[in-house]
Amino acid sequence: MKKYLLVFITGFLEQSLYTLYLLSVNHYLINLSSILMLMYMTIFVSLTAKIAKDKESIKLAFTYALACGIANWITMTLRIIK
Repeated sequence: MKKYLLVFITGFLEQSLYTLYLLSVNHYLINLSSILMLMYMTIFVSLTAKIAKDKESIKLAFTYALACGIANWITMTLRIIK
């Protein structure tokens, strides 16, 4: 259970950063988008590598996908970058 919660929280954070990255690119915020992409890719690569190595990779991948969907919806709803 702890593993799923960690994947969910990490996926939520990663997707929030990615959504903010896309919004910052849309507004041509060069420095912000570069920093967000670095943070996003670091988390994404680390998390997907850990999921791929795990015996329960399918369940973890679905947990990750759920977190990504929720994070995207919340980040877009909050309209942090206008």
